[in-house]
Amino acid sequence: MDFSFGEDADMVRQTAHEFVRRDLLPQEPKFLNAKDPAERTAIVEAATGSLKEMGLYSAGVPEAFGGGGLGPIETCLIADELGQTIIPVEWGELTPILYECSDTQKPKYLAPVVEGAKTYSVAFDEPVPFSEPAKMATTATQSDSGYVLNGAKLLAKPKADFYLVFAIGPIGPICLILDPGTPGTTLTGNLLTLRDCAVTAEQVLGPPGKALSLGRKWFPLTRIIRAAAILGTCDRLLEVSAQYAHDWTSMGTHISERASIQQTLADMAGDIEALRWMVYHTAWLAAEGKKVEYDSMLVKLQSQRVLTETVNRSVRIHGGTIPPIAEWLRKNAADSDATDLLRLAVARETISRLQP
Repeated sequence: MDFSFGEDADMVRQTAHEFVRRDLLPQEPKFLNAKDPAERTAIVEAATGSLKEMGLYSAGVPEAFGGGGLGPIETCLIADELGQTIIPVEWGELTPILYECSDTQKPKYLAPVVEGAKTYSVAFDEPVPFSEPAKMATTATQSDSGYVLNGAKLLAKPKADFYLVFAIGPIGPICLILDPGTPGTTLTGNLLTLRDCAVTAEQVLGPPGKALSLGRKWFPLTRIIRAAAILGTCDRLLEVSAQYAHDWTSMGTHISERASIQQTLADMAGDIEALRWMVYHTAWLAAEGKKVEYDSMLVKLQSQRVLTETVNRSVRIHGGTIPPIAEWLRKNAADSDATDLLRLAVARETISRLQP
């Protein structure tokens, strides 16, 4: 049994590791203490520029879509290392939904995103939560030239060069590419209001009525990569917590000598190491061409659980509060939105697999 990553993968990991430790970690105090949002934006943009120069930006995007074409293991190693900084680095990890762009849409939307010249925001959630996609309130009514949108969506990122808007069309869920400033759109914070917003048929992404299946073949790999990023976050939280326990004294003794602190650190380390094996074993299965739909859901769900436990344990070690915790949670917030749906899918598949 060979548990090594290989020379090429080790080189990728070392490059990302040195970049994070040399260029990003020293910037964290400035990022956290910034009063002006523009200061944070400048730090993120500088980091993104460095990744492009190193050839790591969009490294995990398939070559067919203009990316670097790195395999699942190498891509997870990059995500793992970048997950260890509190700075939310943009590194070309895009939603597989965009892989469904038509030949006419690719030059305007997909290619610029892969190159880092444009950003996008997914508009799926709504102010009033819905239990299933069919109950979305936003509608896309067919017109002579395309569709007319009405409703309100919550944007994953309020500032973007275009939006991927999900709505209920004549034959089911539909996804449309919407440019900011389109007549009938109003943006307030992260709330996008649509009132008689007309879009052409050329703005439809994928087949009408099939929006929920867009990019489905790529989602397992996306889940694994995001689990790897969460793994990196957990590793850093363990590192910070262990250092704090070693340095901080109470009543004349280091708190690391307390049994409760030792037990907490041990539990953190055990959960994180178990997650590491899950992430890279699943990445290896994907690299071998195995079906990883179930495995990817399981590792993604486990990563969310370990992140929650790691954050809570870190807070306990730090005496109830540690300011950057909010930043860590904010950085990984997008990954927690669909946890309940993912848990349900895992439960159904598990029951199915255990049937005689």
